[in-house]
Amino acid sequence: MQLSERVWVVLPAGGRGSRFGSSAPKQYRNVAGMAVLDHVLARFLALPDFAGVVVSIAEGDARFMDLYHATDSRVSAIVGGLERQDSVHAGLSWLAAQGAADSDWVFVHDAARPLLTENELHALIEAVRHPECPGCVLGVPAADTLKRADVGADCPDVTDSQVAQTLDRSGLWHAMTPQVFRLRPLLNALDAVCAAEKTVTDESQAMEAAGVQPWLIRGRRSNIKLTYPEDFELIEAVLTQRTEDST
Repeated sequence: MQLSERVWVVLPAGGRGSRFGSSAPKQYRNVAGMAVLDHVLARFLALPDFAGVVVSIAEGDARFMDLYHATDSRVSAIVGGLERQDSVHAGLSWLAAQGAADSDWVFVHDAARPLLTENELHALIEAVRHPECPGCVLGVPAADTLKRADVGADCPDVTDSQVAQTLDRSGLWHAMTPQVFRLRPLLNALDAVCAAEKTVTDESQAMEAAGVQPWLIRGRRSNIKLTYPEDFELIEAVLTQRTEDST
């Protein structure tokens, strides 16, 4: 069954990567022969399902046009906002202004999450083909024991914090991206978040606040986001292996 609606991608790519500890934004770090963001673009552009990709970049970003895939006819770069939700909102608004339908599906994906697989994308596309799908989130069930830290604890130099509580991980998932919702409901949900002067950390949280219960679609644990310096070695190893396997 083919989707009657078009499918778009929004990549919020205006982050500075402060936790990564690099002078350059982490999405432009070179890994396995290309910038991290180039790997992300390549994954979506390889499939014919997507009508276009909108990348929300920081104002004054001079690096984006140096990317290999930046000149692809399906890729558009716009100026995003200060927070992730602002950049996603800017991408959705741009799509609406260009004639995208309210009912079109939008895949929102992290610009620094380059290990997304084709199988994961197909699983999400299959989910939104279901007529009852309210939107979906890629994720994995929590596998490790979860501890709540006592952030106010006065700890010695050898530790960052101390355990305040062990949490029951039953039913808990780690949310990933892509997260997929229809354009207008997601735009309205982000408008409501902004009006309430709140901040959300992902699109699902905004939709949940609007009363929606997105579906969870199981992804791969390898689909990590480049957040800390130690993530880089793992991402490079996986991408290098995939390149070798494909050749």
